[in-house]
Amino acid sequence: MVNKGRPSKDCLPCRKRKLQCDLKLESCGQCQRANISCHGYRNLQDLAFRDETHVAKHKVLTRLGRNPPAASAVSLPISHLELNMGTRCRETFFLLYVTGLSRSCTSLVPLYAQASANGHLACSVDAVSLAFTAVQTESQEVMRLANKRYVTAIQGLGKALRDCQAMKSDETLQSVLLLDAYEKLSSREAHRPPSWMSHIQGAMSLIEARGTVNFSNPIARQLVRTVVKTLTITCGAAKVSVPESILWLRRELDVFNTDIKWDFMGILSDIVNLRADVHHNRGGGGIWAIEKAKGIDQSLASLEQKLEEFSKPVPVVATISTWPGLLDGQYDVYPNHYATQVWNTLRTMRLEMNDIITNDPRGSETGAFETIKRISRQICHAVPQFILPGARPENTEPFSPMQKLQCRVLLAPLYLSAQLSTDRHMREWICSSMDYMAEKGNMRVAKDVADLLRTRSDADSWTVWAMTGCYAMAA
Repeated sequence: MVNKGRPSKDCLPCRKRKLQCDLKLESCGQCQRANISCHGYRNLQDLAFRDETHVAKHKVLTRLGRNPPAASAVSLPISHLELNMGTRCRETFFLLYVTGLSRSCTSLVPLYAQASANGHLACSVDAVSLAFTAVQTESQEVMRLANKRYVTAIQGLGKALRDCQAMKSDETLQSVLLLDAYEKLSSREAHRPPSWMSHIQGAMSLIEARGTVNFSNPIARQLVRTVVKTLTITCGAAKVSVPESILWLRRELDVFNTDIKWDFMGILSDIVNLRADVHHNRGGGGIWAIEKAKGIDQSLASLEQKLEEFSKPVPVVATISTWPGLLDGQYDVYPNHYATQVWNTLRTMRLEMNDIITNDPRGSETGAFETIKRISRQICHAVPQFILPGARPENTEPFSPMQKLQCRVLLAPLYLSAQLSTDRHMREWICSSMDYMAEKGNMRVAKDVADLLRTRSDADSWTVWAMTGCYAMAA
């Protein structure tokens, strides 16, 4: 292995910005001057070079069925290995997701910065960080470590909930939301509503107990907004109606939120309720559901028109020699992954609504088929920018961790596009793209989703969204 020098002790923000960290005890001066949160410094034990010869020898002899001599026993305690893994996973989680992909974790950084190093929030961060890494790397060993930290976090949270003041704190609500994310990462099956609903329903109970505290500061409002989003999506996955309490919270938060994503969450509540009504045969028959779907589709189309000009895609025409796998010889480039995800989320819901409309027995479904065809192609054209070598400077082969995360979020929209499309060539292109992700990104989940398409599975896109872990990973 090439020695590139001793790893830096600097805090994460300074390392990212390539600054010399002054390593002050409370918070580094660079972070204070930039008015950003300092995540703390690396553990010196984690940076130490160690002779791992005995560890490797012990593992090999164990696999061969031999008893290693006592002198070659592992000198590094298991707890220390877990500590090293936890530190790496925590940094990965903050770098890739909290300060990278996500736009809804703004409350976590300041709360984590002031939380106790051994408190329930720190344990919750560790649990979800390990689970996040386990899903990204498809490692059962890391998931087992995550489960241990989850148990510790639950125990610490239980103590906080028995204290009236701690129960109403933003830190406690943040911990519950993190444990909900852990649950969705560790149990990626949307048909298990009891486990999927437990933590987020607990968050709703906390909100009811907090009263006016919910709207007292920006962090509190961000937490409540996250609860609204998470519970709405969880209800959709479980095929149950959105509770009235969520609609009340939306009305209270409307004065503080005026962005497109918040408007979409209001429409999503209608989609989730329609999904539950259709599943449970409520609402008075198919015609009622079709008319409801038409109204929702019109609302989604209107919302698309409101998206800012800078977030709209720019088409790129490429020759076959550039990359033979392009659909229609072109692809679309978006300003960033977040813009891509917003567009694809709207498109996915429009596909679902138009799928309902195609069942109209009155012969007015022709437009719905055309809409499905057009939107499916738009989703496909959003893919190459993340996987095509040269489409972005950061694209690599094999995929970088961020590329893998971005591609994971594409799988459910692609799955629904292929599932609803009558275009055989498009279906084959989608499966080939997933195979490419599986090969170049070492993403087994991409192959699993492609296999669902090839076997004509009747699983819906919500199930695939859960299967890929994206309920906890989406922006």
